[in-house]
Amino acid sequence: MQYALLAYSPEEPDRESRPIPPALAGRLSDPAVTGWARLHAAESATTMRAGDTATLLTDGPFIDSKEYLAGLILVEADNLDGALAIAETLLGETRPGTAIEVRPILAARL
Repeated sequence: MQYALLAYSPEEPDRESRPIPPALAGRLSDPAVTGWARLHAAESATTMRAGDTATLLTDGPFIDSKEYLAGLILVEADNLDGALAIAETLLGETRPGTAIEVRPILAARL
């Protein structure tokens, strides 16, 4: 089963210039990690919301928070415990204050 590990971090002014720590980069090459993306800072976001009669477009993330979605990692695991184990190893290589939300991915039905 696939899981999305959503990484939330405190704001960091040097995000774009700061390299991924080598230990974390090594963890991201684990065969269980099937994809990952590091996101630009929260202020680069644009949120689109479906309204009753029109689409509402706003600058920035929809939620104002001290933490923001910094990236997402896709992993393959047999169950939630396996996904949590992967998340725990990745969390050990991140900055203090980082949180990882683990969510199962729904199979696409077209």
